[in-house]
Amino acid sequence: MSELKHDRRNLAGQPAKIGPHPGQSPVFACARCGACCSHQAIQLNPWEVWRLARRLGLASGQFIARHSDNAGLFLRFGPDGRCGFLTPAGCAVHPDRPLACRLYPLGLETDPEGREVYAVLARHPACQGGASPAPSGAARDAYLASQALEEWLAAQRFYLGLARELEAGLAGLEPRERRRAEIELLGDGRAPGLWQDLDQAAGPGVDDPGEARERHAASLRAWLVGWKAGDRRDDAYF
Repeated sequence: MSELKHDRRNLAGQPAKIGPHPGQSPVFACARCGACCSHQAIQLNPWEVWRLARRLGLASGQFIARHSDNAGLFLRFGPDGRCGFLTPAGCAVHPDRPLACRLYPLGLETDPEGREVYAVLARHPACQGGASPAPSGAARDAYLASQALEEWLAAQRFYLGLARELEAGLAGLEPRERRRAEIELLGDGRAPGLWQDLDQAAGPGVDDPGEARERHAASLRAWLVGWKAGDRRDDAYF
């Protein structure tokens, strides 16, 4: 279930290069130049899909169809490599932008022990945002505090934990059955699975972010119990 890992990748699917940026200081501020909003691959967790959908007045399934690739796993970029939400005035969904965009020019990875590690991403040479903050210390903390990260970090940690829980639950299946389960969970790349489309679980009219997330988790746990009991996808789980 490596598809559930959340990070910032380039369009070739390779991890974004991490390295020092000249002149590190706590002064980075988005200049709305758009350089950093091109030729990226921004992986989305289901809560981020839900937040963006609500921002646009859409159900999460509608957002997935119109604004994502890989059936909701990645934010859609245009043929020119630019984010679909990039406008001449800046980001059209800025208040609900994904965690990867909030963190930039920092990246965040979680190691197998669950420790969070920040690093400085190699930036686009045309980026006009000023010097990058250091990946640790007061400069980093000041930058992170300015990006309204709390809800997004909480959601990221929540879904990383849920992904590990589901992965452990599927571990005992035979390889063919596990693959079938993963397709049902993650989709086939054309249609979303149970993981991406939060509104399937939360139902219409749920606007509280925490409640939506908890309902989604409950539905996925019920699906896992049913699958291991020999059941298959059933609307009763939603």
